[in-house]
Amino acid sequence: MSARLALFPRFTGGEPCQAPDSDPDWWTSNNSNDRAAAQLACRRCPLATREACLAWAIDHPTDAGDAIWAATTRKRRAELRREFATTIAPKEPK
Repeated sequence: MSARLALFPRFTGGEPCQAPDSDPDWWTSNNSNDRAAAQLACRRCPLATREACLAWAIDHPTDAGDAIWAATTRKRRAELRREFATTIAPKEPK
């Protein structure tokens, strides 16, 4: 995890999760079809917005909870956190 926490993403209202025709419950539902719909909708978001959402969700696991963020699940974000931690961890001297 980074030493600096990502800020909550700035939404413009044009993101799929903010669209009037999307069901806000998709992102927090336990139904696999709803979650798949949320993940597909997230993939339509601009890359910069997805990156901001993912950074925030990785840095704030408790707040992100089980919801879909940047088309990722809690489990996938935990995997990414572990990968990032091993990538940025200081190397021990030999």
